[in-house]
Amino acid sequence: MYRRYICILVGLVGGLLIPRSLYAQEHEEHHDQASTEVERVAAVIEATFAATEEADYAALDSLYAGDDLTIIEGAGIDRTWTEYRDHHLKPELEEFESFTYRPREIEARVGGDWAWAIFEYDLEIKIGERDIDRVGRGTAILERRNGRWVIRHMQTANRPRQSG
Repeated sequence: MYRRYICILVGLVGGLLIPRSLYAQEHEEHHDQASTEVERVAAVIEATFAATEEADYAALDSLYAGDDLTIIEGAGIDRTWTEYRDHHLKPELEEFESFTYRPREIEARVGGDWAWAIFEYDLEIKIGERDIDRVGRGTAILERRNGRWVIRHMQTANRPRQSG
């Protein structure tokens, strides 16, 4: 009889542990998938900065959401990728003798087919005799389209780097 109670007890404990281990496995798989998506979102932010620095408009065409895009820089706003590219970005980049544009401290979050990220960035520009050295912060909102993340909205602002 004592042996029977032990068997029942072992069965109950085992029955409780199996669902917990399955839950832990599913939770870990979900966490791994979420981590992968967060990494993909951060990679899009990094790729956008690199393509901007290189004036790689073909790459930027695939990173921004086309006519579904808004970009706010300081107090200015552009409402489509074409508007931003042709009337803002290209004219600026053509003036620069050198240009360094690097993100850092990217913190991304994912919720379904939408993601958002906050980040810091460094901006160095040489135009003629002027050397511009600035730091900034930004926010991006991304949408997953056909399995890829694209930027729907980006807002950035910067200030002169403080020395010392």
